[in-house]
Amino acid sequence: MQQTRSLRALSPAAFGASVAMAMMGGASAPSLAQGTPEAAPAAASEAISLPQIDVGSTVPTSPANPLRGTTGLGRLQGPIQDIPQSVAVVPREVLQQQNTTTLEQALRNIPGITSTVGEGGGGVQGDQLRIRGFNAQNDIFSDGLRDFGSYSRDTFDTEDVAVFFGPSGITFGAGSVGGAVNLNSRMPFLGSLTAGEASGGSGSFFRGTADVNRQIGESSAVRLNVMGQTRSNIVERDHQDGTRFGFAPSVAFGLGTNVKLTLQYLYYEYDQTTDTGVPTITNPTTGQIVVPTEAGLRRANWYGSMNDRDKVTLNRVTARAEWNATDWLTFYNDTRASFLDRDFAYTILSCTAACATNFFRGSSFPANYTVSGASGPYSQSTMGLQNITTGVARFTTGSLRHELTAGLDAWYESTDRDNLMYSPARPGGNLWNPVQAFEYFPTVPSTAASATRNIDTTTVALFASDRIWFTPEISLLAGLRWSSFQTDYTAYGPGTPVTSLNSTTTAVDPRAALIYEPNPNLSFYASYSTSSSPPGNNFAVLPGQANFNNTQLDPERNTIYELGAKWTVLEQRLGLTASLFRIEKDNARTTDPLTGSTVATGDKQQNQGLELGAVGRITPQWLVSARYTYMDSEITEAGTVASAALVGNQVQFVPRNALALWTTYDLFPDQRYNLTVGGGVTYRSSVYLNNQNTAEVPDNFSLDAMVSHRIGPNWRAQFNIYNITNELNYDMLFTNRVVPSPGRSFVLSLSGTF
Repeated sequence: MQQTRSLRALSPAAFGASVAMAMMGGASAPSLAQGTPEAAPAAASEAISLPQIDVGSTVPTSPANPLRGTTGLGRLQGPIQDIPQSVAVVPREVLQQQNTTTLEQALRNIPGITSTVGEGGGGVQGDQLRIRGFNAQNDIFSDGLRDFGSYSRDTFDTEDVAVFFGPSGITFGAGSVGGAVNLNSRMPFLGSLTAGEASGGSGSFFRGTADVNRQIGESSAVRLNVMGQTRSNIVERDHQDGTRFGFAPSVAFGLGTNVKLTLQYLYYEYDQTTDTGVPTITNPTTGQIVVPTEAGLRRANWYGSMNDRDKVTLNRVTARAEWNATDWLTFYNDTRASFLDRDFAYTILSCTAACATNFFRGSSFPANYTVSGASGPYSQSTMGLQNITTGVARFTTGSLRHELTAGLDAWYESTDRDNLMYSPARPGGNLWNPVQAFEYFPTVPSTAASATRNIDTTTVALFASDRIWFTPEISLLAGLRWSSFQTDYTAYGPGTPVTSLNSTTTAVDPRAALIYEPNPNLSFYASYSTSSSPPGNNFAVLPGQANFNNTQLDPERNTIYELGAKWTVLEQRLGLTASLFRIEKDNARTTDPLTGSTVATGDKQQNQGLELGAVGRITPQWLVSARYTYMDSEITEAGTVASAALVGNQVQFVPRNALALWTTYDLFPDQRYNLTVGGGVTYRSSVYLNNQNTAEVPDNFSLDAMVSHRIGPNWRAQFNIYNITNELNYDMLFTNRVVPSPGRSFVLSLSGTF
């Protein structure tokens, strides 16, 4: 029988409402501490630069040159310029110019990241990312804390988005093979702001946002971000309707003092159609696996039914405290509680040999597909708790200067899932002519042995690192993280015994880097770091992986070697970056595309390459965000006889070349007839969908543009057009299916700031 948890006894909606009321009701409370602000601690060769301030406003924003900004994480000190790791940031200004609304859209500015479509047996959609070709499903953070659960994230309360490339076990913990993504939220500040935006565009898209900040005391402020959105279609994808709503109140005490406390509550919900795209098909004549939309199938075809919905409700509260105890010692304490409820249904197609034969005979022959039983509906609740306590001490021993960072990271995630099934089973249809879009198929509780599932994951970790300056120019960073992982899994069905599984693993992940800073604007580094992915790490988001064999797997081990340089030029307006990297992955796992079961192949995989970036302002009027990635991936060693033939193949989902360019120019900025014009290109070379390298998706190319006009001191009108050439692209990929991207579309928006 399912156990009752006291934390779950409280309704998430009631929990969220009470938190929001408490936060806003406590806005008039006095600040935690008064006093004169202490100066920010010096970095290796200069003081940390303050955030950029918008002209005519007191709103703190992320700098156009990300190298002059900070990560916002207590456990990663100093400006990004000084961090010996490749870090790519999408500043708020770029997000605004592109009219970005989702995390997936924001990450198009960072090449080397691909999105994958929901996996079978797990029903996972939402933000499924692969960074440098490696799964980053569990590696999405906000404000440095885990963003529990799987869902599609909105950016209405996001200040900027950062990607930390490479295994980052010491900073982020389990997983983080290709890297980790962190969204920094908009937080209260001392000053006033009233801002709003209304947008409308293709597919009957309508969206409104509001951002209000008020200073309520000498060192306290409140802020509220609100969003509402609706659409009835996506260009070149049929029947893709959806609505979104969210609000995020926050309050801060002690701003500018030695003790600061920030509380934030996020309520977010959406109801949208799911889309698993089209299945890959084997050509019976050539034996080649092809994407049918490349062989004449209409790109807008959607094969779902009225059942196919993704309904999500998120209630999340975050508390972040910072205490500058002395001029050399600072403590950080970050805590999060999150409740995510999800009702989900989607359709996975299979095209048999008979289906494929008829498909390649032409549209006059019915290519009858079948519906996979792995795509049954489910309802799921995820609760997550996390606390990270960090201390940073700056001191000297003899002639050596130190920056010691140490802390404790503990988190708990619990997922309850109830599966449904179609009764009778869903029928198939004709690939050329889907007709089920307006049908509803009855469902009943599942009778499977795993109809009800409970997954509990507990992790406790200790981390410590010390950066030692031998001279003002040369320093060494060394540290490690010790982690203990425990996963408990139970499953049962009508008349079936309870299946109980558990996995307990420990891992140690070191990090070391040598840093050379000849001047405050230039740094070179050579770094080494690792991360570990324990068995059971993905049970909460991919419950189809849960079986006894998977609990006995050895952890995946991931190692990165990186050489890099960061250079700030043009009076600190522009940041240039370059890095050479090699990631080695041992005991790689593979997931069956239909069952979701995961097995350890024992294979060794390698991805090495080059990254180049230029982000900031070439002139005060000319903004640029340009990044290029070259990746050479390879399966270097087989762990089984069955996988021996894969040695030398490329790793799935890893493009060899990827580019993201966005640039704008302000014309006549001080005149009534001012304009900001710009545009960009995103490109990704072809990728293989499997390690056998037998299924390939062609290149992606999208050309976008924008123009905006400031109307007086407070208003701005903006027009964005995306995929101008209406290319057939694929942004969401999986082993046996892909989702075509939207076609040419536009958005017109009007915003005001007061």
